[in-house]
Amino acid sequence: MLLSSCASLTQDSPSLYSDDYARTLLQLEQWSLRGRLNIRSDNQSDTININWQQQGPDFDINLSGTLGMGAVRINSSSNGVIIEKAGEEPMVASSLQELSSDLLGYAFPANSLLYWIKGLPAPNRNADITRNPQGLVATLSQADNQGRHWEIQYDRYQGYQDAALPGRIRLEQSPYRLTFIITAWETDMQERQ
Repeated sequence: MLLSSCASLTQDSPSLYSDDYARTLLQLEQWSLRGRLNIRSDNQSDTININWQQQGPDFDINLSGTLGMGAVRINSSSNGVIIEKAGEEPMVASSLQELSSDLLGYAFPANSLLYWIKGLPAPNRNADITRNPQGLVATLSQADNQGRHWEIQYDRYQGYQDAALPGRIRLEQSPYRLTFIITAWETDMQERQ
């Protein structure tokens, strides 16, 4: 961490997405990941398997495991977000943020996660960033669009043609700690090779 640099950035700052690495990640609109998500609170810990496919603004996320929910499919399109659980009527909302409280019991930072998962700060909000010796984001401190402050740590980066994507991401906002262990990324960068 002593070798890391720290900067406070805002969306208006020309350096928010000015380096080649950040611009490459912003252009990455088609990707998928597989792995696990551990969700901890003061009195509970659950781990679920996650398979997330992103196509521009639309996504298809499949979750399986505990959380008392079995298999869940979350699908987004221009018509809104649909959550399907086995044996239940689908839940429909205008955004994932709207559904997260019903599904998880707390307001998950769904809108910011689309950026955070790739190691980028969400736009339009201040962010404190430290970088590792390779220049990749090591920590990110930022509020979500609900105003809750999150501390995010990145490591186990996996290299691709023009960028690297994190293999482990820890998000903390008391009393919650979420840990993504990403076992595989697939990107549209691989198709361009």
